[in-house]
Amino acid sequence: MKGLTVLVAGLVSAACAEDWPQYAGRNRDNISKEIGLADSWPTSGPKVLWETAVHDGYSGPSIVDGKAYLQDRENDTSLLRCLDMKSGKDLWTVRVEDPGKMSRKYDGTRGTPTIADDAAYFVTGYGTFVCVDLKSQKVKWQHSLLADYNNELHTFGIAQSPFLYGNMVLVAPNTPVVGVAAYDAKSGERIWTSKGLGFHAYASPRVEKVCGEDMVIALGSCEKPPRSRRRRNEDEEAAPKKELEPSHVAGLSPLDGSILWDYTGWSCEGAIPHPVALSDNRFFITGGYDAGSAMIQIMKTADGFEVKELYKTDEVGSQLHQPIAVGDHLFIGSNSNSRKDGLASFSMDGKLVWRTKDIDDAPNFERGSFILADGKLIYLDGKTGKLHLLKADPMKYTELASADMVEPNDMAWAPLALSEGLLLVRDWNTMKCVELK
Repeated sequence: MKGLTVLVAGLVSAACAEDWPQYAGRNRDNISKEIGLADSWPTSGPKVLWETAVHDGYSGPSIVDGKAYLQDRENDTSLLRCLDMKSGKDLWTVRVEDPGKMSRKYDGTRGTPTIADDAAYFVTGYGTFVCVDLKSQKVKWQHSLLADYNNELHTFGIAQSPFLYGNMVLVAPNTPVVGVAAYDAKSGERIWTSKGLGFHAYASPRVEKVCGEDMVIALGSCEKPPRSRRRRNEDEEAAPKKELEPSHVAGLSPLDGSILWDYTGWSCEGAIPHPVALSDNRFFITGGYDAGSAMIQIMKTADGFEVKELYKTDEVGSQLHQPIAVGDHLFIGSNSNSRKDGLASFSMDGKLVWRTKDIDDAPNFERGSFILADGKLIYLDGKTGKLHLLKADPMKYTELASADMVEPNDMAWAPLALSEGLLLVRDWNTMKCVELK
């Protein structure tokens, strides 16, 4: 059964059903309505129409009206590039001065642009929140999510893909004080901020219909315990242990950001995948760093809303990408720093059906991204760089085709995008357009 419909005012007028106008597609569920995709590929693989060099990073593309939009970078300048989907030619580029450097080898781009109403909204890996007018190709407004919220650049940077709702655009500053912020989409004026929802996370807020009401669904990471020291003095031993802030998965009012419900029974030190919205007001939550997964259900009461935990499990856990719901099952890329399960089929009631770890000669897929279209899973292996075509059968693993696609480098983690049979796929330094029909 399909997940709850996402209400994205503004996207309807800007994008037709075949477009991929934002992170994870039209409904942010990594599901495309494309049909007529090939059931097999030549031994040489699907046709690559073009490729282009990109800066280090994980920024995913958006596709609207035959144009691809991608964040990029040049020295201390962040870029919004617009490319022609058929030729790969750069049509125009907007540049934003954006100095900053992350403290590890993963320095680079983050986030996917959101395209709607002749505007592009994006957040750079260094926390600059930008709105670009697509007609004039000029910056309409911009903010700093670091300076405005008294925050520092995180080790792994800022990963946000803005979400449009009515006249608002939502992002998550993810500080201990402010969880989500809503801005006027046209003027850039801040409308409201929510209370803190834990610590730095990488999931973007979005609106889902829950118990008949629109709610902003957001989450934060739990507080990491302090590093233990070999020697402690008597005062330290006697002092009570500090209670650490848990992860929060919360439903907020889109009117003012007030918290309608808050679940803290699941904890993740680096929350990345967004909760998957399911029927019956349920959410499937998953993460890496040994967080495992959980299923919750939201219920309306006389006093508001309450959260029922249906189950928690350590059998599956995805560090980077949100699972895809198919019928009464979930496809989960159950890989992380410490977990190497591969692709898993998992029932909604918490039972593991299969995982590629247990199937001879099946790929692991590492932490690559995948989408569902035309009854098939299109999956990029994050380590080998191979593109796989799988039958979307929750009861049996069936591979239809595979082909070398990008360089094997453990960096092919960026989201995919599909429009009119053309797939955009990238690794650390290259983006390709692949024909799948």
